[in-house]
Amino acid sequence: MADISKQVIIEVPNETVFKYVSDPHNAPHYITSITKIVSGPQGAPAEGQVWRAEANFMGRSSTINLRLTALRANQLVQFTIEGDPQATLTLRLATDEANTRTRISILLDVPSVPAILLNMLMGGMLEADMGRLKKILEG
Repeated sequence: MADISKQVIIEVPNETVFKYVSDPHNAPHYITSITKIVSGPQGAPAEGQVWRAEANFMGRSSTINLRLTALRANQLVQFTIEGDPQATLTLRLATDEANTRTRISILLDVPSVPAILLNMLMGGMLEADMGRLKKILEG
């Protein structure tokens, strides 16, 4: 089992961050591996919903299913990437007492890829993804 995680502090309220990251249509704007949402439900996302997406993982383009497997308001968003390779993307959110800042952690779990290879290939990209998310949300 291989996983990699990164985190960032975003200077906006938790609800704003949660609303943005729970909508898979926003994923191509900050997740490098997901290049386009092709089809799927519109409106407020709900657990169990599935979107078709174009993805690029480790230099290979493919069409995947992006399934919303867990959703806890202002705390957790989890997507399962159904394709080759299978992966789980988990976003955990925490806020400060004044709810003016949000700490977001992203965890990518790719069981079929050795940990050292995942870190080499995805470490910098995942960090850049978190930086892009911060820039988008802070304006």
